[in-house]
Amino acid sequence: MDAKENLLRAIYFEDPEYVPRTNEGVCVSFQFEGNFKNETWTDKWGVHWVTTRSDMVPFPKGNPLTSLEHIDNFVIPDPDSLQLTKEIKGFLTQVDRDKHLVFGSLTYFMFERAWALMGMDNFLRSFFTHPNEMKQLLHRIADFNIRVFERYLELDVDGVNFSEDLGHQRGLMISPKFFRDFFVPEYRRCFRPLVKERKIIDFHSCGRVQDVVEDLINIGVTVLNPVQARANDTSLLKRKCNGKMALKGGVDSHLLMLGPVTEIEKEVEKAIATLAPGGGYIIGPDQTMPFPQENVEALWRKAISYGKYPIKANNPSLG
Repeated sequence: MDAKENLLRAIYFEDPEYVPRTNEGVCVSFQFEGNFKNETWTDKWGVHWVTTRSDMVPFPKGNPLTSLEHIDNFVIPDPDSLQLTKEIKGFLTQVDRDKHLVFGSLTYFMFERAWALMGMDNFLRSFFTHPNEMKQLLHRIADFNIRVFERYLELDVDGVNFSEDLGHQRGLMISPKFFRDFFVPEYRRCFRPLVKERKIIDFHSCGRVQDVVEDLINIGVTVLNPVQARANDTSLLKRKCNGKMALKGGVDSHLLMLGPVTEIEKEVEKAIATLAPGGGYIIGPDQTMPFPQENVEALWRKAISYGKYPIKANNPSLG
């Protein structure tokens, strides 16, 4: 069994041979030119991005939509204006589809896109002051996303991935009720064509999201990443998602940064024992950071040696 088949078996809970790893290079991604740049720039939405460090992605500092009072006058960019460049065409022509899964990416999806447009304070306040206008904004952002996904489907991607950080260390940035009222209906619209075509939906959200994973399952999310170990009860996540939605990440980045190696090895064993039984787990760091090389090597070494099926559950309800 090659790495691609093993990954797909893990994602769909179909008896993988080993716990797949995020460093195996099976998944490759591309993004239409014009949606995001790793530099200081102003995007098609009017958001001004500023790079403050060379080793970090830019941050939205200029927010064009400071109030929803005149939402009708705000112009959403044309999703067809995003470019399928010669470089992207070359990549799609050359990638080996027998070995790789190809994903269309979309940086700053809906929650993130809305607060980038408005600034976080105005964004969060508007759920209370302008709820109808907020729903209108999210609906229009969803229309943009749907068209981008349609274009990805036309290119025969295996799935989509996108950034949509919903949580902080202790919970969601909005209540689960607001999440369900404002976002779930628009997510469902965005994901419907992907679900119909049986494409992989890889949903990225940092933070504590364990209170809404059932909602993500119900609207067709295939993989949740990065399963932040210090923010979520990973045993609870496994119970809620087992057989329904795969989990990616789960190895504490704080520990990976500081070590020691012996504790990292214990952390890997714990993550595998908790999240891997029955499939549905891809192991990796729960954040992307410049980890010390020896710590990363310890992670992968232990994942290879310990992550072979069958795996004994570290969760009595799964045993």
